[in-house]
Amino acid sequence: MFASMLLIALAFACGGTGSGSPEQQLETEMMAEHDKVMPKMGEANNLYKEMRQYLFLDTTMTMEKRENLSMVTARLGEASEGMMNWMNGISDLEMKKNTMKPEELTQYLTQQKESITKIGELMDKSIAEAKTALAERKK
Repeated sequence: MFASMLLIALAFACGGTGSGSPEQQLETEMMAEHDKVMPKMGEANNLYKEMRQYLFLDTTMTMEKRENLSMVTARLGEASEGMMNWMNGISDLEMKKNTMKPEELTQYLTQQKESITKIGELMDKSIAEAKTALAERKK
């Protein structure tokens, strides 16, 4: 899985932006969003593991607290899974660029940019919630 992520990242890093068409501009913006989210994957995965351990080991918490922490943990998982799914889905971008009409490509890139932006927002929110929950545990 890591190898496929690395190949995708390398493919995007090696792709040039030539004439500055609207499609290329959208792709650049989309990848800028990706580049903001990608470094957070490790932190989200580590927090997910820590939250799962917290839920498993702490048998003294109330059912309400357990449900809240479970939801935070689930959101961390959703954010990571969303990122992986997005990267797998965008891996055929070069083919799409060669086969889609410009207006179809613009629509596709716009949707993908919106999608990665939402994933980034979920990632940020879930990381913040997990950090807060784990900090409260230590009090």
